[in-house]
Amino acid sequence: MMQVLDPYVSTIVEALIGALVTVIMGAIALLGRKINKWIDTRDSADQRAFLHRLAAEGMALAEAAYKDHGGQAKLNAAVNYVLDRAREYGLKSLTMDSVEAAIEKAVLDYNAKKKVLTQVTNEPTAPVLSDADQRI
Repeated sequence: MMQVLDPYVSTIVEALIGALVTVIMGAIALLGRKINKWIDTRDSADQRAFLHRLAAEGMALAEAAYKDHGGQAKLNAAVNYVLDRAREYGLKSLTMDSVEAAIEKAVLDYNAKKKVLTQVTNEPTAPVLSDADQRI
């Protein structure tokens, strides 16, 4: 009796193993895609952070080196600095728009910090009251 069922049992076991292997391979492929997407997202976030640091450096250089020039000359100097440094570090997929946007953000951040610092240092101090003034 067992000899009669043996080919059927072997066929069923092989089919189950094949189905299990197919499911495992599909899960591995799905997991691989998700891991690649996560790595790409993390890398692009790191690249954006690096771009913003380069933009701040480029803006500072342009402000210092081109004090007497207009905004376009400063922007061009900052863009050139960022693109040169980005190439040195292997960032080749930068667009001109993303570089200019990062520089403009650096300028806005700098101006906002400068404005707050100016307001804090220019606030009038409270007058010191004498003993006679305090009694009134």
